[in-house]
Amino acid sequence: MAPFVELTEIGIRLGGKEIFAGMNARLERGVSYALIGKSGVGKSTLLNLIAGYLTPGSGSLTVGGEPVNGPRRGTAFLQQELGLFPWQTVAEAVGMPLRLAGGVTDKKEIANKTAGLLAELGLEGVAGSYPAQLSGGQRQRAALARTLIGEPDFLLMDEPTSSLDAVTKESIQLLVQEQQRKRGATLLFVTHDIEEAVLLGDVIFLLEAGGGLSSRKTADFEGGTAREDIRFYESCIELRQWMNAL
Repeated sequence: MAPFVELTEIGIRLGGKEIFAGMNARLERGVSYALIGKSGVGKSTLLNLIAGYLTPGSGSLTVGGEPVNGPRRGTAFLQQELGLFPWQTVAEAVGMPLRLAGGVTDKKEIANKTAGLLAELGLEGVAGSYPAQLSGGQRQRAALARTLIGEPDFLLMDEPTSSLDAVTKESIQLLVQEQQRKRGATLLFVTHDIEEAVLLGDVIFLLEAGGGLSSRKTADFEGGTAREDIRFYESCIELRQWMNAL
């Protein structure tokens, strides 16, 4: 079976600096991928490339068997800057992609679909609120709802929990995991959190300078991959040891 996402001999330069040279990667449909690596190796660049916001200087990139020549309708990108406009309510922000990218013009349809998703994500009580009136976790849930509203088959997330406190972070992690599995979407997310990589990733990519990628399935770790598993932290230690050995 052909991969859902395929990068072949990708090369890209930004500001006169070579970021990737001959990068190769394959992502399968419905699988969750954690992308880790040192700061500055190009993790966010890779997400922007796959999202169609950057164009490689060489090589080929396909998603769903089609070349990526710009933003793709079925791909949704949750960036570090959540992009919630201060003048829009939560409901307006979440429903906006349906109007702009989804081609939905019926206001009742937009309202019903938005209300259903807000309820699913526990935001029905703040639908009429503005970003400044929300907690950090509520803002993150609102941004996630906007990412999911178009029912994408491919989710890109750049450090989706990095700015959250420990308790809120765990709730968002579980929400992301639940939604990815429920929808059967492919997920590629950047993280610097070892626990998050083990918890959410089926496969972990380690990105190195120049675009070298190593991978490891979390199912191959000796410990568990759920926090409730008493051996979860053994997997976290094993991941760190694997990273240090490369």
